[in-house]
Amino acid sequence: MKVKTKASILRTTFTALFAALICIGCFISIPLPGGVPITVQNLFAMLAALILGGVQGAGSVGLFIILGIIGVPVFSGLKGGWAVFVGPTGGFIWGYFLAALVAGLIVGTPHTFEKRFSIKMWLRIILASLAGFALIYAPGIPWFIHVMAEKGKPQTVSAALNATLIPFIPGDTIKFIISIPLAAVLRPIAARYLYPDDEQELQEIMEEMKTRKAVHEKIVSKFKGDGKPLDSGK
Repeated sequence: MKVKTKASILRTTFTALFAALICIGCFISIPLPGGVPITVQNLFAMLAALILGGVQGAGSVGLFIILGIIGVPVFSGLKGGWAVFVGPTGGFIWGYFLAALVAGLIVGTPHTFEKRFSIKMWLRIILASLAGFALIYAPGIPWFIHVMAEKGKPQTVSAALNATLIPFIPGDTIKFIISIPLAAVLRPIAARYLYPDDEQELQEIMEEMKTRKAVHEKIVSKFKGDGKPLDSGK
């Protein structure tokens, strides 16, 4: 019971920690030659999902969004408030939550018995990260077009893509590549603290398998020794 209570507290702490990292990300900007800087908020949102899993990862992003809505300047450009949330770029904020939830569900909850260099896990992380980064734009671009039209500044799809997607592809590609090894290495470490019962569960499963194997071998050995089925009645 104590382990579960401690693990529950740690899970809450990690959720809050990643929310804080996403918030801090609004202060970090890396300039690129093309003029559009790399911001790391969406990278931290993806790492929250890839490392913690769907529910906790989405929880971290949800906490970040709530802080921004109530006025804490954690959105891009050190902005906050409801006006930003429903403004032209507000759809991308919703996209953070959608992306974290879907990516986290794809990759699943971290387990202590995961291998850092398991090909299967790496493929799941790649798929989850790719889906996550793409889903950020799914509500973002249509909402941008909608809000700009309401403001009397209608945008063609091509113009909207040039403003909200194409300039950010190089930076997001770099972040996508970075997210994969970071998640693969950190997931087992996080699981060790967040889900410590996994080790006990794995040990119990292995013991059960050994017991069944021993019973099976005993039956097979007796069958071979008699040279006939045990229930032949002869």
